[in-house]
Amino acid sequence: MTEIFSPEEIEELSTEIDRQLQELRRSGNATYKSGDELEPGGALSKQKESIESLTKEPMPSFLAKFGRAAKTDICDKDGLLNQQWHKWGDLNNKDALERLGAVLVTMGFSGNVVSPLAVAAIVVIVHIGLKAFCEDYGNNT
Repeated sequence: MTEIFSPEEIEELSTEIDRQLQELRRSGNATYKSGDELEPGGALSKQKESIESLTKEPMPSFLAKFGRAAKTDICDKDGLLNQQWHKWGDLNNKDALERLGAVLVTMGFSGNVVSPLAVAAIVVIVHIGLKAFCEDYGNNT
């Protein structure tokens, strides 16, 4: 498998994921409540803005496509990221970046779009939780 990110990029992107998640926790938005977090000014407004700017489509539409493309890793019980979530209640940033970066590439994204899109998507997934993400975006066929 071709590496999407260099080890240095993985380190930088992991730091950014952790920073954004800490920002969400500090703002008092540590738990996912409903779709209103996707609205302007909601907890995930930074990620929503990033995703919509990079993909040129509404965040829920992108997440539905992304959820379908990443379903094996994220939502299937044998998927690596699903197993991590059930074991630790979190995702390993390196594994998430490698797996989900590859998903983004297979979806047709490339170049400077992949890194910030991967970060935003991972922050959304971790923030709302794997179960909620899969229920909302991973089970659409």
